[in-house]
Amino acid sequence: MSFRLLSSVGRPLEQYSLKSSGNIVVPMRCIHTSRNQFLLSSSSGRWRNAARANAGRGTADGPNGKRFASGATTAEMPAKSNLALRMALGMTLLSVTTYSLGVLYPPNLYTLIYPRVAPPSPDKGSVQALKDAAELERQLWELPLVQDLARRSHPLNSDTVPANFLGPNALSSSTSTSGGSSDEASGGLGLEEELTHYMARPYLNLPESFSRHSLTAGLLQGPGRMAIPPLLFVRTDEKAITGVMHLGRSICGHDGIVHGGAIATLLDDAFFRTAVANFPARIGVTAWLKIDYRAPTRADQFVVFKTKVDKVEGRKVFVSGQMEDVEGNLLVQASALFVQPKYAHLIKSEEREKHFLNRPAAIARTLEPVGENADMQ
Repeated sequence: MSFRLLSSVGRPLEQYSLKSSGNIVVPMRCIHTSRNQFLLSSSSGRWRNAARANAGRGTADGPNGKRFASGATTAEMPAKSNLALRMALGMTLLSVTTYSLGVLYPPNLYTLIYPRVAPPSPDKGSVQALKDAAELERQLWELPLVQDLARRSHPLNSDTVPANFLGPNALSSSTSTSGGSSDEASGGLGLEEELTHYMARPYLNLPESFSRHSLTAGLLQGPGRMAIPPLLFVRTDEKAITGVMHLGRSICGHDGIVHGGAIATLLDDAFFRTAVANFPARIGVTAWLKIDYRAPTRADQFVVFKTKVDKVEGRKVFVSGQMEDVEGNLLVQASALFVQPKYAHLIKSEEREKHFLNRPAAIARTLEPVGENADMQ
């Protein structure tokens, strides 16, 4: 079999011979019909490798006046190329957008399994540590829950609380010690509502001899742990507390998740602060603590704990409470029993009592209870 290639105007390009198994040579010719497309014809007029018809576009004359269409016209090929390019660009844009959103707003499950890499915590007392603490303090006082409770609370005592932890609406020591009206005690905001709580900041102004050996007042304080002291709103009957604290990245079990033992320690401390005012000797020990972890507590966030006294039976005080995030999602539920030891009078310490009660000194004797049956705030 032989064939030759013809240009688009029918001029022969090259002559070929192809022998079949029967040694019969059949002359073939090729007509150029479109870019990179050829039609082969035999001398008998039958076309080999003819393209499919394509709506009459891109046709070429064959032998005997027949017209044949190529498989892909010159007009269609750029269109297909443009479609493929658009699809590739669309997929690329979608991938980049999805990745960017995932980085900015990672899904909870993903960050739970693959937490973000965090830089090491700065050294305690360093410039960066002080800067981070100031930023956390600003964020604390901007929380809606804090602003709401602060309006209904006696202010912090500037005589015992450092100025950088007094908050934006702090009063001068003269105002906080004057025992003035509710308008004065609420920071001069002109509010008529009754003050049902007083504010306190634990772990401040403790002797070094005490804090250096304390887990909650010493080891758990500082950058990456509790960079700022908790802010407590103690109900004036001292039977309920709402506290807000920030938990850092350096007290984790699973990376990014606060260690369950650290949570238990902090709840035990919060429960004791709730119970201690109800002991005759103002001292007690934990008899048992029951904790139900309802959801992972993520690090680098503010959490809210709410505790209350359930009942008092002589030297026994039963308390319960829970921990939530600032959006109200339940993280932990717990209950505990505290008992005043029989030898409490032997270990009674005014320094410890001042630390755990942490009352504003000037108003400690003038507070009126709001009632034991009041709802926990």
